[in-house]
Amino acid sequence: MTQPELLDRLEADLRTLLDQTRTSLLNLPEEALQHRPQPQQWNAVECFAHVNVFFDRYLAPIELAIHKSKARRWSPKDKVKYTMMGRSDIARANPYNGKSFKTKKRYDFAHKPLGANEVKRFIILGERLLRNIQASREVDINRAKIGRGPSGFFSYTLGNVLEWLVVHSQRHVQQAQRLTGRS
Repeated sequence: MTQPELLDRLEADLRTLLDQTRTSLLNLPEEALQHRPQPQQWNAVECFAHVNVFFDRYLAPIELAIHKSKARRWSPKDKVKYTMMGRSDIARANPYNGKSFKTKKRYDFAHKPLGANEVKRFIILGERLLRNIQASREVDINRAKIGRGPSGFFSYTLGNVLEWLVVHSQRHVQQAQRLTGRS
């Protein structure tokens, strides 16, 4: 897949996701967003809080990587490259893989006091991600790197992070829609 093809797909997928969130989830009453079908299941607000924590973690480093890439004049290349970790994490986050995974405690917001503002926050952060996807068209998304985890020792390519964030968001917005009966 070429870089423009990937960025076109990510932009279209994210726009669709934001539109779905605005039309089907944003204006739901708080009770519907807080509804928990099973005691051990997340509710819709917790799904959005989970995605938002990753937006908070990765958006600033994405912006920095784009800025540095422009300063270094790393122009776009043709093919998208995947790191081994990037490919694995993207496949894991894919909403169509049918598997559920245990979330680390720091990313699990089950039974924590949250409000419907998490949905609004998701839309705001999603729009910011959309602007970063558009800005990424000017740089080599294979060469720009984003640190993984608190140490930043391991890294992903910018393209891998952008794709993972969109796919991960799709997974949890679909989950929120199922939980509220909006799918």
